[in-house]
Amino acid sequence: MTKKNLSKPRLGRHSSDTPSVNPFTRNALASDLTWLPDMMAVGKPPLTAEGYIQAYLADPGEWYWSTSLLHHSREIALKRVFAIVEQARLPDHEEALGQLGAGPLEDMMSEELLDHLQHWLPFTPAMRYALGQVRMSSEPPVLQQRLNAMFLR
Repeated sequence: MTKKNLSKPRLGRHSSDTPSVNPFTRNALASDLTWLPDMMAVGKPPLTAEGYIQAYLADPGEWYWSTSLLHHSREIALKRVFAIVEQARLPDHEEALGQLGAGPLEDMMSEELLDHLQHWLPFTPAMRYALGQVRMSSEPPVLQQRLNAMFLR
């Protein structure tokens, strides 16, 4: 009989029997609204998720700050980006989707981002458009290939 070494947990494995919840899925974004901007901090009434998303889509130039990595953590910015893209429709929201692609999605492009994007496959036309605005030419070939493979699903 062999003994298991319990002193070193394996990387990538959860020690609990309950699966971890990915905070970047559609369901997680709908149930946890901590990603909404704190409008009361700037003296404005609080926003609902729908109110925020519609305001962003209607005037992305006014709301660009809400997805900026200069002002927010990667986690908050990514949750906002995913929530906005989920509600966006083409061709009406091309400006907003372009801003999200060339801005926060490009800034966050990494294996980690692609891992989160796995939960959004197959991509909607809006997600395809936003990701199509990401300048991938400076990214490593393996990252480029992985994103291209995701587009084919």
